[in-house]
Amino acid sequence: MVDARQSSRWYLVWSIVTVTAFLAGVVQAASLGDPFDGNSLQNPNWSWSIEPKEWDVGQTKTGWLHVKGEVNRNLWASDTTNRLYQERDGDFDVETHVFMDYKPSSTVAGLVAYSPTTKDRQGRAGEWVTLKLWGRGAAQGSNAVLQYQKREFDAGEGLVGTVPGFQEPAGPMDVFMRLKREGDTFTSWYKRQVGDNWTQIGQTDQKFEPDLQVGVYVGIADGAGEMISEFEYFEDLLEPFAISPRAKLPMAWGDLKRRTE
Repeated sequence: MVDARQSSRWYLVWSIVTVTAFLAGVVQAASLGDPFDGNSLQNPNWSWSIEPKEWDVGQTKTGWLHVKGEVNRNLWASDTTNRLYQERDGDFDVETHVFMDYKPSSTVAGLVAYSPTTKDRQGRAGEWVTLKLWGRGAAQGSNAVLQYQKREFDAGEGLVGTVPGFQEPAGPMDVFMRLKREGDTFTSWYKRQVGDNWTQIGQTDQKFEPDLQVGVYVGIADGAGEMISEFEYFEDLLEPFAISPRAKLPMAWGDLKRRTE
């Protein structure tokens, strides 16, 4: 006959192990991060709004998410982009390193928090806050600028139509982007190099209905053009994604990659 005290001890141990495993799963599931290492997306919570015809992880460029831009895809009057997202209704603070190479046309790539049900200032379902790398065509000087926007709106409320201090000629370029949400307040930053301090772009208030979709996107706004966009990582600064097999310590994947390169 099993001693009652021994049975209770085994039950306590089983309960601790079960709860610990559950909490570990919750912590990982809560993270928005992805190192874009290997040959597939590492975070299981990603979804595509419209999956691009040509994309890969690690095959075109090791350690990067690679997406070939498709025509007639924009994020301005509406969202028609190839957008990779995860759902998050609480606060977040995310960072990415984006590379873009394009021939003169209108192209977009960046970070976005998007709600399909929240109405915009014109009463249309679908609203967002985005930090966008906008590649401009010949009519606008064949160069790329940074923009901090909501839907068809970037002229007030802490938003910026053309961020001062950033302009790159059409062709290859890269920039680090960061977008943070605290309650209904959204703040954006950018920097050019790993060791640079973040330059704050703007801060805006926006109430969103659930479910909010947080992620990256790519598109060619015109009916013709060529572009590629690549993202080195998607770093969750509040909830690091996982335990690194290389470092054996919990850490942000973007920090790990930068330290080991």
